Amino acid sequence: MWVAYSSAATAAVLWGTSFLLTRVAMTQMGPLAVAALRWWITSAGLMVIVGASRDARCALRYVRREWPLFLALGVIGEGMAYVFQNLALIYTTTVDVGLIMNAYPILSAVLGVWVLKERMSWRAAVGLVMGLLGVTFITFGGMWAGEVEFHARVLGNGLALLATLAGAFYIVAGKRLVLAYGPLPVTALAGLIGALAMTPVAVAEGVPLHCSAEVWGALLGLAIGCGAAAYLLWWHAAKQLPISQAGVFLYLTPVVSTMLGVWVLNEPLTLATAAGAGLVLGGMALAQV
Repeated sequence: MWVAYSSAATAAVLWGTSFLLTRVAMTQMGPLAVAALRWWITSAGLMVIVGASRDARCALRYVRREWPLFLALGVIGEGMAYVFQNLALIYTTTVDVGLIMNAYPILSAVLGVWVLKERMSWRAAVGLVMGLLGVTFITFGGMWAGEVEFHARVLGNGLALLATLAGAFYIVAGKRLVLAYGPLPVTALAGLIGALAMTPVAVAEGVPLHCSAEVWGALLGLAIGCGAAAYLLWWHAAKQLPISQAGVFLYLTPVVSTMLGVWVLNEPLTLATAAGAGLVLGGMALAQV
């Protein structure tokens, strides 16, 4: 179990760095190009590993039975999730995006009740309300403090919420597929589908290839660390732990993203944002009791 706990914690920390790395990559690339390129690199690398793995190759022979779910996983859970996330980073702060997307555990629990027919306790319901109040505090914090244009912040935080919904869908639907086919084939195939889905909008936006070493380093970090490694580690943990239990470790993601946003990017951490973060984290902790 300690291996599962360590895997989930490492994945959450790696995802926490993704917001900073995306900011770096978007200094010379558009948000859609960054989203598409990172998943092309991730899926290409994983497909090479799949080709070398007999078990993974055998598993892929049977995915045609689940093609609709695989398509939804790639298009929604990776394509839409990362497009919305990257667009959100244009309009609002890294701190806000990281904190709002910390709603993964609660939203996953809600989807678990709806899709997997799991039961939700009163603590989980109260935690959900607290989390939504926290998101409201974070969203309106910019208006109260006056440090970020209000309309832009509302738009950015709304996009972050959409990205969170898409990510929660990935967690719930992905676990069903991982239990049937294994982490490697699911991550590789869903990543390839997501990359294909994002390519048309990325090409329309423009994909500059003559970028600095720093930008390509950020893309590799997103593809290898936050993409391939983080997802494989997460699914290794999720195969052994319930979603609600593994989700506890996702609390590390906003902590890392907030620290990096404040310390590295000098982004503001207002009283309203801190209060909203407290409500979000408190609600999620209550939901896991």
